[in-house]
Amino acid sequence: MSSFFSQSNLTAGGVQFSAWSTDVENDDLRLLSLSLSEKRVLTAMFFSSEKDRRVRFTFVDARAFRVLDEGGLVELWTASKASSRPAETTFRVRGHSWQAESPLAWVHGSDDTGFSYFVATDWDCLEVVVAEQPTVELLNSNN
Repeated sequence: MSSFFSQSNLTAGGVQFSAWSTDVENDDLRLLSLSLSEKRVLTAMFFSSEKDRRVRFTFVDARAFRVLDEGGLVELWTASKASSRPAETTFRVRGHSWQAESPLAWVHGSDDTGFSYFVATDWDCLEVVVAEQPTVELLNSNN
């Protein structure tokens, strides 16, 4: 196990951001739907205003997730003023309050770096704890 998980306080280093490069990393997205299968595959459908297309995010073996309105994330927005996020919409994050409240989700659900995946919109924000990088697909109008 990495030194990140051997720390007794997962948030000791404070909020940290990391890049998650996607085709929509700076797009204006709107959450359309969210579904979780019995095998813990979380599928989130968004709409990209810039691309005028739906975007499907697939998180295989999602261990934890939350959907919050953007106002519920003051801690992250404050931290991003001090250390800017690598992108506006899709990025990774660790060292925040949810991680301190639910450390087992990260120990058993994320990769060795302890980052969660984040999709930020003006309305609803999605954060997912998963070990494998999610897939992101731009869908044609007939999908």
